[in-house]
Amino acid sequence: MSGGYDTHRTDVSSTFGAPGKFCLMPKDSESHWQLWQTQQFMHLYFNDDYLKQLALKVFDIDPRMLQLPELNYTNDAATEALFRHCMATSDWLSGDDHLAMEQVTNTILVSMLQNMGITKLTAPIKGGLSPKVATLVCDYMQGNFHRQIYLAELAELAQLSEYHFCRMFKQSMAQTPQAYLLAIRIEQVKIRFRTRRDSAAEIALQCGFSNQSHMGRYFKKLVGISPRQYRNLITD
Repeated sequence: MSGGYDTHRTDVSSTFGAPGKFCLMPKDSESHWQLWQTQQFMHLYFNDDYLKQLALKVFDIDPRMLQLPELNYTNDAATEALFRHCMATSDWLSGDDHLAMEQVTNTILVSMLQNMGITKLTAPIKGGLSPKVATLVCDYMQGNFHRQIYLAELAELAQLSEYHFCRMFKQSMAQTPQAYLLAIRIEQVKIRFRTRRDSAAEIALQCGFSNQSHMGRYFKKLVGISPRQYRNLITD
């Protein structure tokens, strides 16, 4: 964000830092740095599975295709503007800004995928569910989210054992079947909050949760704020 002109990596050939420069460190990467004068910078940490799910949702990219390169001090004016004018000026501890922060973060990650050319990869993929089976299973979960879905049902659709189905599903969707179903239910809760006046308890039952408390616990885990806070934000 400021300073960093003499900062550089010491474990590889590296240019020097400066305001507006970006580095990308994929999962499990290691690096060594030489830091000099006072500088201000921002770290954005993101889960590997979350990025893969975003790539699948936005670009319909098979998660197994996603391999991030290691980048040192690259330029991206659009991403810099998002950091400076949206992320850096937001109150990260306030629940009021959470939805805006999520949107900005997703925009940054989508921009990163586009700029790296990830969206154009066409390499053949091995393992995981076939596209036909993946679509069949996901459509089934979309159509039955309001009730309890058993793993045996999904495995039978895929004509696999429960163990192999779970492993193949995770490879294809970058999350477990349970996590995928939970995400569907939470999204349905958000839709109902925006379009209906039903109570939170009624919506919880409509979306496959056993009760309001059950829904609230997972809603806050995935969305970052409580259902009440979310409803207040979208109705203000």
